Amino acid sequence: MHDGEIAEVLALHPDVEVLNIDGGQWSHAQRLLDGSSALGADFSRAIDAFVRPGSSAVVGVFHKGALWASLVVTVDPAKVLAAVTTADPAQVNLHGDMATVSSDVVAWVRRRLGPCSLGLFFDKPYAEAFLASPDKAAAVRAAATDGALVLSPTPPALAIALA
Repeated sequence: MHDGEIAEVLALHPDVEVLNIDGGQWSHAQRLLDGSSALGADFSRAIDAFVRPGSSAVVGVFHKGALWASLVVTVDPAKVLAAVTTADPAQVNLHGDMATVSSDVVAWVRRRLGPCSLGLFFDKPYAEAFLASPDKAAAVRAAATDGALVLSPTPPALAIALA
């Protein structure tokens, strides 16, 4: 795994910094994203709509009692994607219940990268359903209804979209 591969999969601009990607977290994220139409325009629209300027967002997927995959994006004050990384198992415990681990990961993002606008964590089957669904809001609501989602922090625009 190298920075070029990550940039290619995420269709990143060459100026986007790839920070300390954990191989396991990235490998799992890449498996989820392979063949998904969730990248490209959806990725850009989500960042534009839900990530405040000068902040980060973290999306994570839980499987078998651990944060199995993650992706953290940071935008600069002009809302341009500036950096991507994954949760670092050397700096934050990725094993445990979803509520505790997701809170710890968001706290880690804040310590490492500054403000965090969005924390979106799914159980793996619901992440797969979200990626496959043309109605992302319905997929998030289904995961929430089934207790398979942690959404914290929640940007106001997302709270409104899910209402």
